[in-house]
Formats: sequence, structure tokens, C-alpha cells
Amino acid sequence: MLESADYLHQAVIPEIPDCLLCADPLRLQQVFDNIFANSYKYAGTKIEVKICREGRRLNVHIQDYGKGVREEELPLLKEKFRRGSNAEHIEGAGLGLYISDYFMREMGGELKIRNGEEGFEVTAGISLSGDI
Repeated sequence: MLESADYLHQAVIPEIPDCLLCADPLRLQQVFDNIFANSYKYAGTKIEVKICREGRRLNVHIQDYGKGVREEELPLLKEKFRRGSNAEHIEGAGLGLYISDYFMREMGGELKIRNGEEGFEVTAGISLSGDI
């Protein structure tokens, strides 16, 4: 899914730990597609992907090296039709993160966004099923 979402080949996808995910594959693919598309559109930089198991979640951490968004805009980005001020001249409807957040919550996971030290960061926390 990550390799498919990274259609511009800006990321190195690390090895994924053995686990069984509790997720809708189509919806999870849409989440990853949106995250990568946003990085391509707003940052245009390489993308760093880190994956780790934490408790009952597989966390997929995706970071670009763009400028990020204003801190005061972060809480609004997962709302319907909300976009950061950095998107003023870039095509979009402000639905991608809203839909991705909804899909992750419906699958029992979560979507976290933040400005990191070197760019914009998104973490998709995917629920695990069963014991491996």
C-alpha cells in the first residue's frame, strides 16, 4: 500500500514488522494515497517513512521536509473544507485529511498531524488484530 501511494518514488519504505491489521484495505490505501499526495503537492520534498509497533497499534509515521503549516491552523486541518494558508494557490477542496481522519477512526485507529522539526508529519495508527 505504501509503495503504491508513493507513485513519485520520493520515499524509502522500511520493512514492516510482522502483524495482522484490523483495517479495510481500500480505505487504508485511500488514507496513504492522501498523505503522500499532500506531501507531493505542498512540500515537494523527499518523504521519510518509519514504522513501528506500539501496544495494539502499528504506527506508520510519514514526514516530508516542507515548511509545514501555521501552528494555529493544525487543529483545523482535519475539519471539512479547511485548508492551511499555504494552500492558497494550490488546487484542492479541503477534504483529504477530513476523510482520512474519519476512515482511521472508523477502523479503530487514529490519524495524528503535526509540524515536526524538519517538516510536516502524519502518523496513521492502525489497530492490530490478534497476537503474532
